[in-house]
Amino acid sequence: MWDERSRRLTILAVIVASVIGVLVLRLVWMQLVQGVQYKKTAEQNRTRQITAQAPRGTFYDRNGAVVVANRPSFAVSIIINDYSQPQAATPLLASITGLAVDEINQMIQSNAEFPYTPVRIKRDADDAMIAKIQERQAYLPGVIIEAIPVRHYVYKELAAHVLGFVGSISQEEYARRKSQGYHPDDLVGKDGLEREWEDVLRGIDGGKKLEVNAGGEEVRSLGDQPAISGQGLALCLDANLQKAAEEALATQIEDSRKLGEPAKGGAVVVLDVKTGGVLVMASNPSFDPNLFAGGITSRNWNQLIANPNYPLNNRAIQNAYPPGSVFKVVTAAAALEMNLTTPQEIFEDKGVYVLNGWSFYGWDTKGLGKLTVIDGLGWSSDPVFYELGRRLGADNLAAYALTFGLGQKTGIKLAGEENGMVPYIEWKQATYGEPWYPGETLIAAIGQGYYLVTPLQQALLLMAVANNGTIYKPMIVDKVLTPEGNLAEKLTPEVLRTVNLRPEVWDTLHQGLLAVTTRGTGASVFRGFVRPVAGKSGSSETGRGTTHSWFACYAPADKPEIAMAVLVEEGGEGSMAAAPVTRRILEAYFGVPQKALPPATKTD
Repeated sequence: MWDERSRRLTILAVIVASVIGVLVLRLVWMQLVQGVQYKKTAEQNRTRQITAQAPRGTFYDRNGAVVVANRPSFAVSIIINDYSQPQAATPLLASITGLAVDEINQMIQSNAEFPYTPVRIKRDADDAMIAKIQERQAYLPGVIIEAIPVRHYVYKELAAHVLGFVGSISQEEYARRKSQGYHPDDLVGKDGLEREWEDVLRGIDGGKKLEVNAGGEEVRSLGDQPAISGQGLALCLDANLQKAAEEALATQIEDSRKLGEPAKGGAVVVLDVKTGGVLVMASNPSFDPNLFAGGITSRNWNQLIANPNYPLNNRAIQNAYPPGSVFKVVTAAAALEMNLTTPQEIFEDKGVYVLNGWSFYGWDTKGLGKLTVIDGLGWSSDPVFYELGRRLGADNLAAYALTFGLGQKTGIKLAGEENGMVPYIEWKQATYGEPWYPGETLIAAIGQGYYLVTPLQQALLLMAVANNGTIYKPMIVDKVLTPEGNLAEKLTPEVLRTVNLRPEVWDTLHQGLLAVTTRGTGASVFRGFVRPVAGKSGSSETGRGTTHSWFACYAPADKPEIAMAVLVEEGGEGSMAAAPVTRRILEAYFGVPQKALPPATKTD
């Protein structure tokens, strides 16, 4: 009997010892191995780290005017760890903010790895929304109101395609930037300079550490780390000149429509010929990037993408068009440089040019008479350039177009730039399975057919002539500034390419382009202007019975400062639509009073 009792006591002792051993081992595990994690959890239950969003860097124009800044606003945010009643709170929150329940749930799920970082479900909340949240705070545990900066585009639509806008970070962007401290509900640059300079513009978030009680209520502050603003950008852009360009372009588009032209939009590019600095880059129609600053609504987004004239497209670099008669600059340069003509040769413009039994008409079917190549540029004679095109051949013409940079991206630091198109004989065979026909060379020589250019490329073409061959890479940003506004980096102008032509060829081109505004197709528009202007009008056919209006120039003609290209899309002839816009912009640039323009002469 005692042996049985002893055996049972021994078993009980072993069990007790085993339990105690397990408890000791568990205690050791919790204290030594997982102690840091439990301490962290306990600390998190006791404290809250509230992030303070850093303001993005400020944009200044070339004269120091602020064009993009930040304004104070409020956001409705959720602290996930404190959001204890989602089944009841989320429908209520959705009804107040106008968001769908699924949207809120998705935002919470995406930020699940940051349980104590505010998830900003509604940025730029108005006073009424904030009041409703505060009135129902007891039913919305974990919902807070944050003061955050919101992007502010001071002049609304002005230069919107250049400045860009911000938007919610995508999953791909977050995966790429997570290691840089980004969160799933952050805003990032989505277009324009906001996108291209994201790494510079983004600041360093700050925040404050709070001690809270068991109910999650704030007890006291344990520290405050101020946010650091992002670096700023000093632009080459001139806001006053940009405004003048946009107004002149918009006015002309309306005038063209009154005359029965579709006039779907347009673009203006103005460049500093000595640096490549972009003084103006305008695209019409435009949009207000402030719509995106606090999160664009579905209604506003649908209105933008449903607009048949595509206001989000930057026509200056993202759309390509037939260059029209502006391309005659390339044709003349190639023929002169290859000694296929001379400045003294006389051509006969009879209004029609016949090749292999096919008739190719000029814009003046009565004929312009006897002309030199300088006259041919001045009066934009099609028959003169048909003949030069025949002498050159398609591939020589293409080679010189490529030399001037057509058919290639300029490298401007903006997304979505188009290459344009420079066609040649093998390209057509490979693309269409057809031979190149002789008549297509004639059409190409006057900037029609397969050739396509962007307005920026047209401006660079005129820069090349102004500089006797030097083409600078277009640059929009001049300086990077510290958050305090001091110089952090000065960007250096970069030569993009050099076109090597004989001095006498450049001189002939200068004379021909000056003839345009003094006695040729643009003379009526530029009559009486205070500075000499060298330019070229162009009217490029769309194939739909409409015409794009071009004018490209540099000024002053005797000592060039700027090069410019103006496009009025489906606006009519070059001298009728684009040339008057050019005159208005030059008046603004040189600071001369506007005068009523005489009626433009109907020309190419």
